[in-house]
Amino acid sequence: MKTKKHILLLIILVILCLGTFAYFKNDALLSANSNQTSTTVSVKFVNSTISVGGAVTAQNQETLSFQTSGKLIYLPFKEGDSVLQGQVVARLDTAKLEATLRQAEQDFTAAKAASEKLYNDQGAKTDESFDEKVKRTAVDAAQNKAYDSVVKARQDITDATLVSSLDGIITHEGVTTTGVNITPATTLTVADPDTMVFRANVPLENIYYVSVGSDVTLAIDGIQQKLNGTVAKIYPSKVILPNGQAVYPVDIVSDSLQKYAKLDLTGTAIISTNSKNVALVPAWTVLSGKYIWVEDNGNPRLAEVVSGKIHGKEMEITKGLSLNDKIIINPKYIQSLKY
Repeated sequence: MKTKKHILLLIILVILCLGTFAYFKNDALLSANSNQTSTTVSVKFVNSTISVGGAVTAQNQETLSFQTSGKLIYLPFKEGDSVLQGQVVARLDTAKLEATLRQAEQDFTAAKAASEKLYNDQGAKTDESFDEKVKRTAVDAAQNKAYDSVVKARQDITDATLVSSLDGIITHEGVTTTGVNITPATTLTVADPDTMVFRANVPLENIYYVSVGSDVTLAIDGIQQKLNGTVAKIYPSKVILPNGQAVYPVDIVSDSLQKYAKLDLTGTAIISTNSKNVALVPAWTVLSGKYIWVEDNGNPRLAEVVSGKIHGKEMEITKGLSLNDKIIINPKYIQSLKY
């Protein structure tokens, strides 16, 4: 009997402890929320347009660079010149590269001869000793290494000539004169103006509301009239701008770009969003995905809403809120009012 009484007392003690813990935990949560500087926040709706910066560029372009350092001896074009597919746009002096190729070919010939002599001396043996295997492996490796050097030397000569793979214009040259030594860091850019687009940089918080086909108004520096366009492509990967901002590139096409714009001109794109009457609220204020406490003439009211996607700490509300609504963000404020 005493054992049963002890067990019963232990159970009662555990229940009391759990109840006390739950009470203080809940009270601490309410107190933490009550320490917020505001009891309500205004509903924030997605803007009907997004204004972002960008520049005129070409969807079809290439950046060329040499794979080895050397002396530039041929540069037939300057920035702004037109080039055709297959035309040479720059060439390095290949005298040293050709000498390297000749030496590599001689080394390969010698390595091949050494390999052939060893195989002739050893013959087609099936009981090769360990020492014989070491010698054979060494000459095989030397021959393969010499052959790889030949392949590399030939590729270096090929890489010493830059050829355009498209019809376009030279939009950038990292070097302006021949006779200078350049490195692989020196680049040339060829762009096809027929594929001209305005590439806008859309911040992460706005990219959700841009769609292919969205209407756009372009204000490009140096062009008085505004140009009408549409979103043609949204790139799937974000890029980091020099100022550290994370953005998604978005290509905008316009028939007027070919007529008025020039490559590399900067400007602003005013993009119509794909979300009308979409509100953004703190995600934690949405209960069960369909209720939000709002203040109604000084009293709390549980509004029924239609929720959408979650973007970080915010959730879309597509129906059930108006611009004048105030969302209650302090739980104790609800308790202090009569409803």
